[in-house]
Amino acid sequence: MTIRLATAADLPLLAAIEQNAAALFSPDDLPPEHRSDTLPLERLQQVRASGLLWVALAPSGAVAGFLVAEAAGDVLHVCEVSVTPEQGGKGLGRGLLATAIDHGRDAGYAALTLTTFAHVPWNLPFYERLGFRALAPAECGEHLQRILEAESLSGLRNRVAMRLDLP
Repeated sequence: MTIRLATAADLPLLAAIEQNAAALFSPDDLPPEHRSDTLPLERLQQVRASGLLWVALAPSGAVAGFLVAEAAGDVLHVCEVSVTPEQGGKGLGRGLLATAIDHGRDAGYAALTLTTFAHVPWNLPFYERLGFRALAPAECGEHLQRILEAESLSGLRNRVAMRLDLP
């Protein structure tokens, strides 16, 4: 498995990966109006320029997953992790997160955070196995509270914030 920083040539490929990964979620979790939502190209360009966009390559060499992060004070927030369903369960998501964790540690961040579905079997337990812990609402800082509120207003339910403290 290869994980590397995204190139400009990778960016047009990411929307299809994001949409294919979204198809795995039930309409109760991801409302139909969100199925075609993808990160805007301009946003991907900004994140790539900041060095916080990584891609995972399938054995064929094709881009099969990606992770987008953003700095939020002393925390590195994982905004999106998507892997094509065909490559799911093969370690690409784990590799992407390991890369973000290593980057966060090397860059001096105190923690990684993310939001995810609390009840989807391949989400919360996956992150817990990597050392993330679910946060009570009172533990969420302003940044995570804003994200959870925006997700709720957009129709997403059963969301939880998670944190991995970095040594």
